[in-house]
Amino acid sequence: MAEKILVSASVGVMNSLLGKLATLMGEKYAKLKDVRKQVAFLHEELSSMAALLEDLADMEDLDNQTKQWRNNVREMSYDIEDCIDEFMHRVGGSCDGKGLLRRLKTLRARHQLANQIQELKIRVQEASMRRMRYKLDYCKTRSGGVAVDPRISALYVESSRLVGIDGPKEEVINLLEKQVDDASVQELRVVSIVGFGGLGKTTLANEVYKNFGESFACKAFVSVSQRPDMVVLLKSLVTQILGRGTDICEVNGLIDNLRKYLQDKRYLVVVDDLWDASAWEIIKCAFPEGHYGSKVLTTTRIERVAVTCCNFQWEFVYRMKPLDDHSSRQLFYGRVFGLENTCPHPFEEPSEKILQKCGGLPLAIISIASLLASQSNRSVSQWNCVLNSLRSDLRSNPTLEGMREILNLSYTHLPHHLKTCLLYIGMYPEDHHIKKDHLVMQWVAEGFVCGIDGRDALEIAGSHFNELVNRSMIIQLVEHHAYYSERIYHKVHDMVLDLIVSKSAEENFLCVVENIETVTRRQHCKTRRLSLQLGEAELDKIAPRMSLTHVRSLCIFGWRHHSIELLELKFIRVLFVCKADDLDLTPIGKLFQLRYLNVESLGWGMQLPKQICGLRHLETLVIDGPLTQLPHDIVHLPALSYLDVPDWTAYPDGISKMKSLHTLNCFNPSIQSVDNLRALGELLNLRELYMRIIHDSFPTMETHMDALFYSIQKLLNGNLRHFSVFALDYYDGWNSLCFSDCRLEQLHLRFQFPRLPMWVGQLSTLSSLEIRVDKLSKDDISVLAGLPALAHLVLGARYVPDEGIVFSSSAAFRSLDYFEYCRAGHSLHFQAESLPKVETLRFRLAAGKVKTCGIRLAGVEHLTNLKRVVIRLWYYTSEDSSDVPMIEAAIRAFFDGHHPGRPVIHITRCYPSELI
Repeated sequence: MAEKILVSASVGVMNSLLGKLATLMGEKYAKLKDVRKQVAFLHEELSSMAALLEDLADMEDLDNQTKQWRNNVREMSYDIEDCIDEFMHRVGGSCDGKGLLRRLKTLRARHQLANQIQELKIRVQEASMRRMRYKLDYCKTRSGGVAVDPRISALYVESSRLVGIDGPKEEVINLLEKQVDDASVQELRVVSIVGFGGLGKTTLANEVYKNFGESFACKAFVSVSQRPDMVVLLKSLVTQILGRGTDICEVNGLIDNLRKYLQDKRYLVVVDDLWDASAWEIIKCAFPEGHYGSKVLTTTRIERVAVTCCNFQWEFVYRMKPLDDHSSRQLFYGRVFGLENTCPHPFEEPSEKILQKCGGLPLAIISIASLLASQSNRSVSQWNCVLNSLRSDLRSNPTLEGMREILNLSYTHLPHHLKTCLLYIGMYPEDHHIKKDHLVMQWVAEGFVCGIDGRDALEIAGSHFNELVNRSMIIQLVEHHAYYSERIYHKVHDMVLDLIVSKSAEENFLCVVENIETVTRRQHCKTRRLSLQLGEAELDKIAPRMSLTHVRSLCIFGWRHHSIELLELKFIRVLFVCKADDLDLTPIGKLFQLRYLNVESLGWGMQLPKQICGLRHLETLVIDGPLTQLPHDIVHLPALSYLDVPDWTAYPDGISKMKSLHTLNCFNPSIQSVDNLRALGELLNLRELYMRIIHDSFPTMETHMDALFYSIQKLLNGNLRHFSVFALDYYDGWNSLCFSDCRLEQLHLRFQFPRLPMWVGQLSTLSSLEIRVDKLSKDDISVLAGLPALAHLVLGARYVPDEGIVFSSSAAFRSLDYFEYCRAGHSLHFQAESLPKVETLRFRLAAGKVKTCGIRLAGVEHLTNLKRVVIRLWYYTSEDSSDVPMIEAAIRAFFDGHHPGRPVIHITRCYPSELI
């Protein structure tokens, strides 16, 4: 194995178990004389079995006997560890009991352990005998593998640049605008993209949405998937189209709401990944047929669904084709060699043969290219090895099995630690937006990733995540929001998810429950990781049939009732509940192995236990819901490192004891005691602090303010790396802080300073800064430009010099790749070499100002590395509204005429009258 990890899909918990058996043989448990001999036997036998499991993990096409032995031993390792965990918990990690009751409990636990060890010893002996009988040690035949570079690199930062998309994009737009039989193009038009999985239908639809959608007053992009939740889907439409959420939870009510709003609007909606015509029959009810030129674009793999969407008008079905040979080479070479049209001579022949196998499917090309690019020592023989593994030819036989074969090859060539991390993603439903930070914390909580060589486990887990992104197993997407900076989220392609779920079932690694048949089929299996993706009624039926005793990770998506008995989750490590109602969490205090708890609650009945000091291993606590106070003993949790609760939550006294905290999110000083504000400064291990000061009277609370800034100064002098503050007002205390000794990497201050603070120039380690000032001077730009590590800057000012904001070549931002100016109406001037590395430029424009004064940008052609421009376009009057399409066209023409690189333009509209 690439590195020693505690838990993996290939060897189960064998490594973790061996460590605990060694602990039982140590001095701490010296009084266990009656079982030490049996424990030593288990350790010796299981050590040998663990080595064989690791060898088997490197082999392909195992015979059925070997697979069965491997599976039995893996499951046995879980059972033995559960037994030891329960014993260690019951004796409190020590055999030196105090008091009669404690001694009696310890004696009872030791007696039960002795009986269980004897039973487990028999199982281990039987497994050992089967191993010798099957001669597993002598039947190993290693398959030739492809070496994989374990390093995370910055390769393929432009891997999202699209190949062969321009032609199809124009064809789809033409279909959307097509006029037939003298009918007005102002009627509602539905166009459907149909094609095989992996062709890039969603990518094409998204490009049409971004490039064609800017002329529409309302637009939305929703994914349907195989088992759509219509309420969730329609709510997403409401949020995107109306710009605000809704409390309506019935399909009819949501449809009525949408129809009423869209009745006199021109809209564009993309309905992605339709699998069933019945889903479309419901969704289409939300789209009124008007005379405003509205458009709906759907994508599907199924021809009959496509023609149904278009009301059987075949001419409005766009049948997506594979990439041609030139585009295939361009995509493949760009990913593997970083060259769009060039391939080194020795690799020309295997490249052509591999591309022939991929059949022009972008997903297949990207998967294989990412695999080949990850090789540390590139050779023709390795490429031929990959080629020989591809039995199907997708060009002549574009089947799902052929596509799975290519994806399976990418999976097979992953290192074992990455396989385990990838399989765990099967816990998330199709099209779920995955939060990187939380996924890596779940990996760590399960033991898939450990700290090594002084590196933090979360840091290593983050590297694993990045490596899966680089290998194209995880897709990284950028969302351009009207009111926020760019947001990065992640998901997996649905065909990759199918592969993950299939592999997980084969390995009994995790179980995804979508219907009652799944539970019936797997009743004989011990489920270690369980993902419930069910409706309310189905969950109530299935819950009594499920045994949760052995579950270590439980994810529930849509929990409406108390259908799960939490006390059954005796060995659970990860509990994630998404969108629950009236959730009673009081039993969690007894889940002694719990490490990660994340609850998103929609109701007001959520409760935490009054005491949670029993959660000695809890590392992550995230509550998104109506929680007003925390258990008083939370300050005594020794492992708690990540705490994220609502900003109206008051903390109990004694937070200075929470020495293990690394991240504190949504901390609201306005409602905390003076003692706790002063104690905040004692958390010197804190690396990330996100504060929201949202109480109007806080500035008048002088003692509170003094305590807060005292603590902030101590944290700045400590280990704080990320510091974010949202506040209603500016406080004088900010200018009194000293930043000369701090090592901040990210500083986001979402309130208005009178002037740029003097200490900004001292932030030599800062890579990301967000700051707003009342008055910006010429010298302030030079100060910001002098920050050597600054890569991400969000800047705002109420007043600027008469000539606008000038970025001069004499004060260049040498590291900046993202710049956002968050005020409208000011002119920006870019001199040559002033922002040499900027790839993304984001700013605001007021429609009325553009109409009267033009686009006040000068020197954009000097931004030679510019690839994306994101514009937030404001308008306030109905007159401005009618001019918006013309203004957007003028903006695009401006950049087409002034920037030779023709960056991608994203324009989002802001309607102040609809803001909440």
